[in-house]
Amino acid sequence: MKTPPPERNRWFILAHCFNMDGRAASQTITDRLPYFVNRGVKFVVLSAPTGIKDTRFPHYQIISPAPSGIRFEMRFIIKNKVKNKLAQKILKAISAVLCAPFYFVEKVFLQFDSQWSWFLSASIKGSLIINKYHPTLLYSTAGPPTTHLTAYILHRIYGIPWMAELHDPLILDDQPRKWHKYYYNRFVEKIVCNNASIVVYFTNRALENANRRHPIKNKAIVVRPGATPPDFHNIHYAKTDKIHFGHFGSLDKTRNLGIFIRALYELIKQKPDLKSRIILDVYGCELDGVSRKALNKYPLGEILVEHGRLEYDPKTGKSGRQQVMEAMKSMDVLVVLHGGEGSVCYEYIPSKLYEYLLTGRPVLGLVETGTELEGFLIENNHTSVDKDDISEVKKAIESYADRWDTEGLDDNQVASPFTVEATVDKLMSAVSEIDAVT
Repeated sequence: MKTPPPERNRWFILAHCFNMDGRAASQTITDRLPYFVNRGVKFVVLSAPTGIKDTRFPHYQIISPAPSGIRFEMRFIIKNKVKNKLAQKILKAISAVLCAPFYFVEKVFLQFDSQWSWFLSASIKGSLIINKYHPTLLYSTAGPPTTHLTAYILHRIYGIPWMAELHDPLILDDQPRKWHKYYYNRFVEKIVCNNASIVVYFTNRALENANRRHPIKNKAIVVRPGATPPDFHNIHYAKTDKIHFGHFGSLDKTRNLGIFIRALYELIKQKPDLKSRIILDVYGCELDGVSRKALNKYPLGEILVEHGRLEYDPKTGKSGRQQVMEAMKSMDVLVVLHGGEGSVCYEYIPSKLYEYLLTGRPVLGLVETGTELEGFLIENNHTSVDKDDISEVKKAIESYADRWDTEGLDDNQVASPFTVEATVDKLMSAVSEIDAVT
């Protein structure tokens, strides 16, 4: 099909996750938009209806047509449209029941993620958007492989340059080949490497391994996603009567607080006076099964405080993200966990780290040794310990407690080099090279 005449500097962003408060995949792209606008870029966006529809630019939302996609996305649609909590629960239950028979039939035949079918509806909607707005660049970003498959289809039809940004590796060399999902993701990785005008990864190892499996035909770059410098509204760190270790973000069986809970328990047994002077704050989710089991075995009582997920507060007008950043600023030490097993630890850096670095607070990382994350922490004057070494974790907690008790833990005044603006500059430079060629 003949490409319509392009509209100067109009980018077509394809992001399944967009304008979702507190979601890293959404924040990564939405944080960049003001910086792109300042450089003369205009947008049209296509996403799933899981986030809030933007009014600053053309923003289209389309649902995934498969039962798993409808089941997944309806929860967010109901949450965004219905404010009454009881009504939300009722409608979500009805939706789940209605989808259940079709969902189970789908899962018998297809072992994909819930968003896999988005490319079917998004490709059709994307064609209409292209014919209306005539973009100069397709920009697929974030997690679900279906996002990049959609961009590939549109790229093949219209011949528009395509930048594919992969936040996490689509596949890993040592992961189990589970049903269809692995081979579907491998297929998407192959078409990205063979066809995208620019391939973007967040770590060097992820890019190297993808390039080894499927040699990248065009330009490939590594960027650090960074984070937007927060507005703390004159909120400053202040030492309290207890030292607060804070973990923010999701937890699961491979990224959990099990070792930290055990280390804290054993340290308090050795130094009982710490019990009245130390707190472990957990924000963002409930404890996962592994952490809960560890807490049952090594009880901490009131030392561990679960705050759950922070969401928009109508009384203060603060978003969940703003509240989270302010809570981070109040912590004495921020804890980052290197989740996953095997090669995955070498191919990703938790996105939460970039927000941590902007708060100026000390960071304690429980990491896989020899990884980029370990190097990041050391280079920025923070602490990195082997995530599986209980003695190292105990020593690190004790060291921070001693410093807090004697000299205090003031803000780290070293400015984080991993800003959104620096990332935007690198992406703009890569796109300009495409423009020069075309």
